[in-house]
Amino acid sequence: MTKVYVLLAEGFEILEAVAPIDVMRRAGIKVVTLSLNKTLEVNSAQNIMVKADDLFGDYKDADGIFLPGGYSGYENLFKSDEAMALTKYYLDNGKLVAAICGAPSSIGRRRMIDGRNITLHFGTHELVKDFCNIIDEPIVRDGNLLTASGSGYSQELGFAMLEYLAPETIEKVKVGMTLK
Repeated sequence: MTKVYVLLAEGFEILEAVAPIDVMRRAGIKVVTLSLNKTLEVNSAQNIMVKADDLFGDYKDADGIFLPGGYSGYENLFKSDEAMALTKYYLDNGKLVAAICGAPSSIGRRRMIDGRNITLHFGTHELVKDFCNIIDEPIVRDGNLLTASGSGYSQELGFAMLEYLAPETIEKVKVGMTLK
């Protein structure tokens, strides 16, 4: 079974996390949310408390990893050496790394994606413009790196993740969601 870990840092953007999770779970992908806190509870940027499936650990057995943005979520991702080390493992081993909004800046500032094509929230362009090629598109794929510009493209990011991980499921999921 295809599996994706979602890293939930304090201050994550609720829509950016939940919409792709919903799309992937509808496709039958096992999605496991991981709290970067010392408890399962993680507070979103919108002050919505979410209970993660598990505490963060050195989980290297999935097909992909997903980093939602949101302020202060992407800063907390950036500050977590463990989360960034796990993300680097996925990048270096050809597994899917998806990031949205400010989260691409977290891995960009850690110098893991130098020279790669990305998109991200306009408010974080300055943080990585000297290291990454910023493309003015809602979703950008560069090999195993998939980035989205912001919360308005959360559902589309979920489908882009399906295109990468399980393209045969897209039509079924769209029908179930009444999308054309």
